[in-house]
Amino acid sequence: MKHEDIVIDKKNPFANCKLGREPYANILSSIVDSYAKGFVLAINGEWGVGKTTFVKMWMQKLKNEGHKTIYFNAWENDFVLEPMVGILGELKSLITSDPEKRFDSILKGFAKFSNKIIPASLKFVAKSIGLGGIADVIEKGGEAMAAFFENEISNYDQKKESLQSLRNDLCNLVAQNNGGKPVVFIIDELDRCRPDYAVEVLEKVKHFFSVQGIIFVLSIDKKQLGNSIRGFYGSENINADEYLRRFIDIEYSLPEPSIKDFCEYLYDYFTLNEFFENEWRCTYDTFKDDSLLFKKISVILSTEKHLTLRKIEKLFAYTRLVLKTFRIEGCVLPEVVFMLIYLKYYENDLYNAIKRNKLNIHDIVNQINSIFTISLKDKEQYEYRTLIFAMAKLIYCYNNSYRGTGYYQSLFSRENEELSFDTGEIDKNFLYLALEHCDQKYTRFELSTKSLIQKIDLLESLKQ
Repeated sequence: MKHEDIVIDKKNPFANCKLGREPYANILSSIVDSYAKGFVLAINGEWGVGKTTFVKMWMQKLKNEGHKTIYFNAWENDFVLEPMVGILGELKSLITSDPEKRFDSILKGFAKFSNKIIPASLKFVAKSIGLGGIADVIEKGGEAMAAFFENEISNYDQKKESLQSLRNDLCNLVAQNNGGKPVVFIIDELDRCRPDYAVEVLEKVKHFFSVQGIIFVLSIDKKQLGNSIRGFYGSENINADEYLRRFIDIEYSLPEPSIKDFCEYLYDYFTLNEFFENEWRCTYDTFKDDSLLFKKISVILSTEKHLTLRKIEKLFAYTRLVLKTFRIEGCVLPEVVFMLIYLKYYENDLYNAIKRNKLNIHDIVNQINSIFTISLKDKEQYEYRTLIFAMAKLIYCYNNSYRGTGYYQSLFSRENEELSFDTGEIDKNFLYLALEHCDQKYTRFELSTKSLIQKIDLLESLKQ
């Protein structure tokens, strides 16, 4: 049920990209080639929009163009206290055997600046104090700290020169191993790391590894990374954007993908056609449009709610599972099923209210209107007709859940051609026609939200 990682073709990295993102990779490659001396590039996009897949495809494209590339998943490595360990470890993979001793020398030099193994001040104090009473510890500890700071100040210039020397050595080493093109070092998932680790990575990149010949690419959700920065410093008043400008030279926002294209891709990937386009169903007038209706509602709902690619993928994966609880000859109402699955995942309170029959018909209308606030505004848009019919089907099924109780009501009067409930801003005449259509088309199927939710909650055995 889980979507497998997209296979990245080595010769044509974007061959399997269903979002048309290769032009963006071309733009970024041209930026890399134009500013080859080195800089920090941020690729910004919300969680779940496909950044990781994009940067991996771009990385292979860069390799094909002669670049040495490194991919470092910061989230998978934040169990290591010192980020420098991971960054140097990845850089070492570029070094050929000849200058390996030189790299080891650089490695030892950088180790002197690590502040995560044992803080230098504590080590100095520990050596100076030894064992003794509490009063003696306090007295000697103060003397040791004073001596430590005096020593640090006297060594300040020496450390600056040492750091610059190390950076020069690293720069020369990269130049010997990059084939005449800048190394592209991609750091992914930084916004998902522990706040302290995320900030440490930024600081280390700026102060230690910002050298000519290395281009760092940060694949981030800038908003989430900003939250990490504020969390690290313990203040909501920190201007995270200004803070990040200290580290980022160029910011590129990954354009939003075509939701329609992505839904089409997921429809094929999860083989929903095997159910909706079954030969028998396609010959039956009631079901022949199910495939089209499902695609329409998935695009409208995903667009309206600004769902990330990852969230849309979850809905499609779960839909595939739910469809297995239906018989091929069964009535599905794809718009209603997809809306209910969305509510189950992302608006669970409303889902439970529908499940427990806690709403009246007017409430249902208002809730759907609140979900589709944009699409239901313009009656001329094709989405409007799709949504009105989807709303009518949901109301029809919800009312049927009250059959046999005193709460069941007649939804409309054919004699007066009017509804029995208030529709608010929704077109009454249009909704009346849609409900009349449901009554004529679906009465023999005994549909209800109760029966659909039984399937959506996987309380019935799989039929396929």
